[in-house]
Amino acid sequence: MADNEGRTCVYGLRHQARCLTAVVADSDHNKFLVGSQSLKRENEVHLLDFREDEFEITSSVFQHSEEVWDIASCPMQDDLFFTCYKKFNSNVIQSKASLWRMNNIEAISEDSETNPQSQRAPVAPSSPLETIFEVDGDASIKKVLWEPKKVLTNFASIHDHALNVWALGDQFTTAKLLNTFEFSSSTGPLTTGAWNPHQPEIAIGKERSISGWDIKSQSQTFNINGAHSILVRALDFNPNKPNHIASAGDDCKVRFWDIRNTTESIKEISDHTHWIWAIAYNRFHDQLFLSSGSDCQVNLQSIVSISSAMFQYNEYDDNKSEDGYQETISRPTDGLVRTYDQHEDSVYSVAWSAHDPWVFCSLSYDGRAVINRVPREEKYRIIL
Repeated sequence: MADNEGRTCVYGLRHQARCLTAVVADSDHNKFLVGSQSLKRENEVHLLDFREDEFEITSSVFQHSEEVWDIASCPMQDDLFFTCYKKFNSNVIQSKASLWRMNNIEAISEDSETNPQSQRAPVAPSSPLETIFEVDGDASIKKVLWEPKKVLTNFASIHDHALNVWALGDQFTTAKLLNTFEFSSSTGPLTTGAWNPHQPEIAIGKERSISGWDIKSQSQTFNINGAHSILVRALDFNPNKPNHIASAGDDCKVRFWDIRNTTESIKEISDHTHWIWAIAYNRFHDQLFLSSGSDCQVNLQSIVSISSAMFQYNEYDDNKSEDGYQETISRPTDGLVRTYDQHEDSVYSVAWSAHDPWVFCSLSYDGRAVINRVPREEKYRIIL
C-alpha cells in the first residue's frame, strides 16, 4: 500500500451543504452522511465511504427534496438517519424532522486525487429514500439527538423553545412523546444540544448559556450562565471522561467544563478567528479534539491534560536499547496539532470516523467534504 501520509481526499457536492455525520453503526468502514442545502434545486443526501487502501471515496446519492439543516445517523442501524429540514406549507416555512431508510445502497466509485477540485459528486440518478415517520409536534425542530447507548430506545428533538424526548416504537416505525422541557420564549431560541453518554442527561445551548437536564426526573442538573460572551453554537460531551463537556460559540472560543463545578471553565482555546460552528471529541482517544468555523479552518487540538488518557503518560518514557542507549520519547502535550485549510468557505461540520480513530471528515458550505487523518507523528505519540 502506498504511503499516503499528508494526503487529502476531497469530495465535492453539486449543491451547498452544512451538515455532516459519521455512520456510527458501521464500525467496519469510514462512512459519512452529508445533506445538501439548495433553495432552487432538488436536494440530496450523499453516503460517502472513504477507502484507505485505495485512497478514494465512493458514494451513493439519495433524493431529499427539502434543504437539509441537520443530519443524525442511527447508532444501531446503519441504513437509518434523521434529517431536519425546511418545509414550505401554505407559504409558511416550517422546520420539520423525519426518519429515513436508505434502500439498495449501490456505491458509485470515482478515482480520488489530492487535487481538491478533482472529485465531484456523480452525475448518476439518485435513489429515493424511504420515509419511516415524520416527528410530530410544532414546526420548529432544528436538531435531533439519538440516545447514545447500545440498546436504543429514545431520541430527542430540539425546538426553538422546547426539548422533547421520544420513545421509539417497534422496528423504529413509530415514536411516542415521553416528556417535554419548556424554555422561555421571551429570550432567544435554543441553539444546540448534546446527549450525555454516561447518564440520562441532555445539555442544551441557549443564547450564551448551557444547561443540563435529567430526562428521567425532568430536573435541571447544571447551569452555566455566560458560558460564552456571544451565542453558544456547539456542544459535545467527553465520551470517555464523565462530567466533562466542551462548548464553542460566536466568541471564537472553545471552552471545557466540569459540570460538577461550573464557576469557571477548566480549559479555554482561542485558535479560531471567527465563529465556531462545530466541535468533536475523538471517541477512541479523547485527547484529540476537532473544531471548525467561519474562518474556513479545521483545527486539530491535543487536550491531553484534561483527557482520560492523562494518567497513562509520564513526563518521559526512557527506552533502553541493547547497547545501553537511552532514547527519550516525549509524551503528548496540549496544543494545536495542525490547522487544515483546504476549505474556501465556512466549515459547518466535522466528524470522526466510527471505524478508524485517526480519520475525520469536514464539510464547508460550498459543498466540499474533506477527509483527513491525524498526523503520523501525533498518532505515534499516543500509541507508543
